[in-house]
Amino acid sequence: MQLQSETNSLDLYSDCLWLCGILSSDTTTYPIKDITRNANYAGDRVSSLIMRSDNTWDWDDTNNTDLPIGTTTLLDGQQDYSIPVTQLKISRVRVKDSQGNYVVLEPVNRRDLTDSELTATAGMPSKYDLLGNSIMLYPKPATTNVTTSAGLEVQFQRGFSYFVYTDTTKVPGFATPFHRLVSLYAALDYCEANELDKRVTRIQNKINALEAELVEHYSRRAKDIQPSLRVDNTENYGQE
Repeated sequence: MQLQSETNSLDLYSDCLWLCGILSSDTTTYPIKDITRNANYAGDRVSSLIMRSDNTWDWDDTNNTDLPIGTTTLLDGQQDYSIPVTQLKISRVRVKDSQGNYVVLEPVNRRDLTDSELTATAGMPSKYDLLGNSIMLYPKPATTNVTTSAGLEVQFQRGFSYFVYTDTTKVPGFATPFHRLVSLYAALDYCEANELDKRVTRIQNKINALEAELVEHYSRRAKDIQPSLRVDNTENYGQE
């Protein structure tokens, strides 16, 4: 469902006004700019719920036209590579070796590295740590061991693609059955601000039910990926 301007008022803007008890012809009580702002807050909330639920099939806002994979040049002896703030989760990091083949790096926490690992001579990175807005490579890359051009590849998840108040065809970039969460959240903000307690309770109940369905949907949508069990033979549990 699009944000606004659907011919028959079958849009999120009209639904938000209806939930608030405002006539669709009233454009001043709850202006479109305010609704758009709150709709974007709603999108942040929804994308957060999805990312906490989609453990096997990484969600990406369908309004994006590129893949959530980025590359950058590796520089000799540079350990720190900045991450754009739009990247909310890092899924995988790879580095090109000297033959041009990507190698997956092991994620670690800096505090778990030894002093020798922290101060190692530059070479072929094998591990990475996420620190603030940076990816730290261990050891730092050396041009003799890596391919510099597009040498660092990062697979990531990004957040909700925001609306602007002039959008007339854009729809939320998640599954259609849950688009109404956008208008519900925006209506909740208005009703709370104006102390419309009965409406707040009813809207919150609708949100709670739809959020539960959203989490269920995104946690189960990768049906072709089945969990597997195996026997662990690394311990004898007291048996010789």
